[in-house]
Amino acid sequence: YFMNSSRLIITAVSRTTFALVIASLLFACATPVTHQQFDFGSTSITTDNSASNTLKILLAEIQVPTSLEGSAMLYRLQYENAQELRPYAQSRWSMPPAQLLKQRIKTHINQAGGAVLAASDGVKNLPLLKLELEEFSQHFSSPTQSQVQLRWRASLINNNQLIAQKIFQAQTRCESADAKGGAQAMPQATDLAIGELIAWLQTQVTSCAVSNPVRN
Repeated sequence: YFMNSSRLIITAVSRTTFALVIASLLFACATPVTHQQFDFGSTSITTDNSASNTLKILLAEIQVPTSLEGSAMLYRLQYENAQELRPYAQSRWSMPPAQLLKQRIKTHINQAGGAVLAASDGVKNLPLLKLELEEFSQHFSSPTQSQVQLRWRASLINNNQLIAQKIFQAQTRCESADAKGGAQAMPQATDLAIGELIAWLQTQVTSCAVSNPVRN
């Protein structure tokens, strides 16, 4: 009788444990995974207004490699395999990097008094800026240290002729070695590179105006 009772108790406990395990698995599957989305936040103007308030350009759609077509937040483990781009599983940008960059450039120039237009706006006789975004990721030099890396190629075209071309790049240290740290550092690196871009554009556009004066 005692042995039978023990077997019944063990069987009941086993069934209860099994049921709890199954219930936990079902709950885990039913619980949605929390995803984080990051944007660039507000813009702090660091460019010289006097150098950009007369800047007026056409901005073409920014070209990107296949890896940057989506909104994934990418990183590289330099200490393990620097050639492999990896996406964060639960963190993404609010929009593709090209759109974040384009929006940031327009905001900088517009807030400084300049103007950024698209070819579809129908405005003519303005220099055309073409950008090729090459790098937009977070690099880990160790499991606890990282920095964002940003690089793009800029081409300025006027009257169907290439006026100038230059590569812009910036890097900023991340305060934390995670997606949040990368999301905080990337706008800072972007603002630095945009400041250099605007200074370069102002010089090139001024040269275009001097060499191609408006005739009445």
